[in-house]
Amino acid sequence: MKAVDFGATIVVYNFIIGVLLMTSSEKLGAYAGNAIPGGERVTRFTRLSIFTFGAAVAVLAASVYIAFHWLRIGIDT
Repeated sequence: MKAVDFGATIVVYNFIIGVLLMTSSEKLGAYAGNAIPGGERVTRFTRLSIFTFGAAVAVLAASVYIAFHWLRIGIDT
């Protein structure tokens, strides 16, 4: 029986959260534009910042997952 790798599970969850933030940035920007006075500027800034943050989280999680997967190649537990 193999042990569960909780570290990889957390990294994959972070990747999924980053991708979900990227895909929902348009909708979240629209909500922020309607809730906060300033309309178009707030919508544009919120959409761009959420997309950028989601992309950074997704890229970081994917690179960590790939790097540790490459390091584990050849190690039989």
